[in-house]
Amino acid sequence: MTMFGALPISGSGMEVAQSWIDATGGNIANMNDLAPGNLPAAYREQEVVAAPLPSSSPATPGEGVGLAGILLGPSNGKLAYDPSSPLADAQGYVKYPSVNLAQQMVNLVMAQTSYQANAAVVARAKQVYQSALTLGS
Repeated sequence: MTMFGALPISGSGMEVAQSWIDATGGNIANMNDLAPGNLPAAYREQEVVAAPLPSSSPATPGEGVGLAGILLGPSNGKLAYDPSSPLADAQGYVKYPSVNLAQQMVNLVMAQTSYQANAAVVARAKQVYQSALTLGS
């Protein structure tokens, strides 16, 4: 790891945390999307999958984290009886996405905390690097 190794590691953590925040926001925003009861849910929950980035040599630890992909939640959704809805099927059911608001709020807090922690590391590293530059003067 170089002297400036903290910056790309924390930067990669911030990128993944931002993707997590975006996916969670999308889940919350679309949790009330309706589909006819006999069709798959109109929206599928998204879950961010992170994976460690490979190190440049076997002797060094991993060099951050990257976005490995986004998993989609179940398409079966939750049925609700609402015969007055224009999207109701012949039996009067509509389908909501299988998004749990409480779990999404927990995910949002964890993603924000991760982002803030990585941003704090970048700020501290910047201070250390600036101090190191002034040592010679």
